[in-house]
Amino acid sequence: MEREISLDGTRIKSRVEVGYTQLGTLSTEEQKLLYVLIKLWEDEGKPEAQVFFSTRGLARMLKKKGWGTNVIEATTKSLRKLRTVPIEWINSYRDQTKSGGVLVDRRPFTILGDLRIVERRQDGAVNSSLGYFKFDDHILRNLQLNYTKPVCIEEFFKLKSEIAQLVYSHVDLMLFDKSRYERRTQELFQDLGLKNAEYSHMYERRRALEKGLGELEGIRLSKGSIKSATLEKTKDGKDYKVVFVKTSARDGDSFADEVVALEPAPAVVINRYSGQPDPVLVEAQELVRYFHKTFHNLDSHAPQSKETAQALSLISQHGLGAAKSVVDFAQVEASKTRYSIQHFGAVLSYISRALAAADSRRVQARPRPPRSAMTTVVAQELRYERGERRLALLSPREFQRRYENAEADLFRERPFLAVTRSKGSGLVHRTIRTRIVRELEDEVMDLMPIDATLTVRYPWLASLAQNSPS
Repeated sequence: MEREISLDGTRIKSRVEVGYTQLGTLSTEEQKLLYVLIKLWEDEGKPEAQVFFSTRGLARMLKKKGWGTNVIEATTKSLRKLRTVPIEWINSYRDQTKSGGVLVDRRPFTILGDLRIVERRQDGAVNSSLGYFKFDDHILRNLQLNYTKPVCIEEFFKLKSEIAQLVYSHVDLMLFDKSRYERRTQELFQDLGLKNAEYSHMYERRRALEKGLGELEGIRLSKGSIKSATLEKTKDGKDYKVVFVKTSARDGDSFADEVVALEPAPAVVINRYSGQPDPVLVEAQELVRYFHKTFHNLDSHAPQSKETAQALSLISQHGLGAAKSVVDFAQVEASKTRYSIQHFGAVLSYISRALAAADSRRVQARPRPPRSAMTTVVAQELRYERGERRLALLSPREFQRRYENAEADLFRERPFLAVTRSKGSGLVHRTIRTRIVRELEDEVMDLMPIDATLTVRYPWLASLAQNSPS
């Protein structure tokens, strides 16, 4: 959007450029969310600090249907776009008394200067989404000084089409101090920032406007209401023009009263969406009070926005129980160094050590069976009487064959043991022997008892006595 004015021989050109990020650029969805955030900020007393919100509550104020993944992602995306999409205000001053002298003043900013969103997920689904926001300092200052134009949020949310929402915002501004407004569609689309290729044709512009003008007739403005919104062809026949006629403020008020009487708008409730405060926010405030009770022995304390946000982040990551243990740990450690902690944020530097100490205590407190009992159990598990007897009957050649097979299987399953074996460890030998014994324990064998003295006299009987499967 760009405008140019002349003042005292100096031409001043003002231009607003809206940037683009990986999330896209600003749209009417972000416009609606901005109105809701302003309403939320006003109802909280217009503070200079952060304002807390619930994503579920924002979705309800935006008239979103349900509470599913699409609604959560869309609302979160709009919040992120208000925080990240850059807007640049450019003022160009051209002094005609100095030929070619131009001074350009650029001021880039984002609508939200601070934003934090904390989600709690369970089984892959978001069941809680909280956070806080703060407007850009320049925007916040203008809001506090009432350098704004009133907006009828209820009327704006009644509009279904995007083109109707864009035209409504534009016409509400242009009709604020006049009763009639006309604009050629080509210039109107430039004012609205609609630069699609198809809008270069006047018939496409007419078709797009016809969808939204019907919604605008009779709608209430910040001052008066729209009596008629029509589309006419220009005298030269090269374009169409929109003509808006506004009723007087007195008539507008009476019409608004009639609309409200017929369709009463539900009252907007802030931070009391289900009649009860959000449980996660309650836990964060409880943790802040626990901190002040532990460090300053205060029985009553009104949690501030900054410390509540810090507590909210800590609880979302570790839970309320672990968060309280962090506070206790910080109190003990600070007393050792005589460090006087005044604010909640100071305990955040103790998180890692507090969690490590808690893990260590849990490990030490875990019951362990006596060593003698463990040894007995292992001995019983590794005792295979039949396997041992069969191992004693194996010939050296058969034992070597089984040993090599068991060794190959073991190294294939656990390659690191091959290095241990090379160092002469007896662990590998005992493991291989145990494998052989276990195999012999369960192996089906048809043995014929032979007198051991016969194998000395007839050596060929030794090979027949082995369980060598063919």
